Amino acid sequence: MELWDLYDSERKPLGRTHVRGEAFAEGEYYVCVEVWIRNSKGEFLIQKRHPNKKAGNLWAFVGGGTLAGETTLQSAVREVAEEMGIVAKEHEFTFFATYQRKNYFQDLCLLRTNIDIKDLVLQLEEVIDARWAKEEDILQLIANQEFVYTVGVRFGMYRDMVRELPAQPTFYDVSDLKSDELFLRLVRLSEALPEKQRVPAYHFEICLPDGTKIGACNLRIGHNERTYLGGNIGYEIDEPYRGHHYAAKTCELLFRQARKHDLGYVYITCVPENEASARTCELAGGTYIETADIPEDNDMYEQGKRQVKVYRFEL
Repeated sequence: MELWDLYDSERKPLGRTHVRGEAFAEGEYYVCVEVWIRNSKGEFLIQKRHPNKKAGNLWAFVGGGTLAGETTLQSAVREVAEEMGIVAKEHEFTFFATYQRKNYFQDLCLLRTNIDIKDLVLQLEEVIDARWAKEEDILQLIANQEFVYTVGVRFGMYRDMVRELPAQPTFYDVSDLKSDELFLRLVRLSEALPEKQRVPAYHFEICLPDGTKIGACNLRIGHNERTYLGGNIGYEIDEPYRGHHYAAKTCELLFRQARKHDLGYVYITCVPENEASARTCELAGGTYIETADIPEDNDMYEQGKRQVKVYRFEL
């Protein structure tokens, strides 16, 4: 029996699971992942579905439902291993879009590899064939109705975007981001959006050793005006778990990841009235720089923020 976590239309957890194959109630959504596997020639690894499966004998990309308790990236790692026998790590995937339809959110990830077809280990009850295909080959399969229709729709929507992604993954391994008290569970990765001054970023859940989620955090890789005012690091500890210095301990783990990128220093900011966050910055070793005004064209200004206290952390 396969279980999926349920969400509402805004992707907020509903706190219950769904058995695959059963009908969904109104307003219930689940999460699934689709992995586009691309080589250095710009070709995509496509698979032919087993004739006994839904959309049998049609070509598609790797994908499937995200199991209860899994993150999107954990699901991506599992799916490429199960369906193709490809062993990959979470940081090797690049998240590039979410496609919302009917009762699901479909997260789309890119995996770069030059694996030889002969080295694949196909899940024969799911997949009967696999091949590398050029973009024009896939478009021809779509035109011939030999490609899963909805997968073809997404290929038309996002293939230009994928072509523009960096040739190499932006991110590094995160499996060492843990201590005796906490570990960081990677939820998703976001690539840079230079036109909006957004740098690449990691997004994590903060967890106790037993897996209990106690908050969330992110790490933004790079320096510009946006990260100076908004910080390289953001964090939030859920109210029942406050008072244990978990935010400062989380920062220590994020500093470890920032050093892998040779950032040299990072900023954390908070609004002046947030005394708890200011104490966290001091506890984590930050140096107060200034209280900076937020420009009117900054997203934080639209959120009602007018000033932030800026702390610098040497790495």
